[in-house]
Amino acid sequence: MNDAILAVDGGGTRTRAVVVARDGHVIERRHAGGSNPYDKADWAETLRGLLHGIGSRPLRAATVGLAGYSALRPSSRMQEEVIRQALGPDITIMMCPDVEIACIGAFADGPGILALAGTGSVIWADDHQNPPLRIGGWGFMLGDEGSGYWIGRIALGRVVHFIDTRHPGEAAFARSILQALDLPADPDIAGEALLEWQRVQAHPRSAIASLAHVVDRLADEGCVEATRILVRAARFLSSQVRTARTRLQRPLPWSHSGSVFHSRTVVETVTRFLDEAPQPPQFSAIGGGAMRAARLAGWDIDPSWLARLRHGLSCD
Repeated sequence: MNDAILAVDGGGTRTRAVVVARDGHVIERRHAGGSNPYDKADWAETLRGLLHGIGSRPLRAATVGLAGYSALRPSSRMQEEVIRQALGPDITIMMCPDVEIACIGAFADGPGILALAGTGSVIWADDHQNPPLRIGGWGFMLGDEGSGYWIGRIALGRVVHFIDTRHPGEAAFARSILQALDLPADPDIAGEALLEWQRVQAHPRSAIASLAHVVDRLADEGCVEATRILVRAARFLSSQVRTARTRLQRPLPWSHSGSVFHSRTVVETVTRFLDEAPQPPQFSAIGGGAMRAARLAGWDIDPSWLARLRHGLSCD
């Protein structure tokens, strides 16, 4: 009897998969690196390796949320082919963007607006009456304002400005960032060291995005420049949430996902700009994928099922 479903959450930094039994118990978990085809050359190998031989029971259905996926984009057919080859022809599969399952998880399949800001950023709004609405999500070359990469890029911009100008008011922040990268603080030699740091990064975008955690720490320590950068990020994100509400003409609740929202400064600032506290995410993206796969399989999802799923995911 086919009595299990699969959920996959493939982001820019990591990819997760869980197999869930009909009663809601998580029976298998897997992890791998990022699988965004826009900046991970080995994305297909990552997905194949993650899904090879998965499932201790026959799978009834799968929901696969992948960064960079769109059913309207011809390039996403490659993602579909990789997933279908990995899972075989007999499983019902729903493909969608990773932010869609993150929104499903945050609101436990209810209506709402999700602000996702990790390496990249995007807003996903679903009122359950109209097609879901995406705001942003244009990638680091065209947008991703408020994302971890954007925060790190702005911080490094301050560093190189200090190296060029030697403005004393910028010295403390620039040296803190250089120190976090284990680079010399002396501006006479920091520039060449920074260029070399950039050259040797296996994945420069992720490396730059990781600086968002440094900026957040500096803000918590009272650094004015770090706080200013995070406030700018929060302003972008809150503006996009307001845009989603305007386009849907509904004041939906908002929630959040992604590493940037681990920042107290960002959450508090977005809350202030929207004049509304976020709804705490009820499940992660992988939980949202499991809910959607269970519905795809025709299962009933009740509070007990959700409680068992929550417990299984919390053990991950």
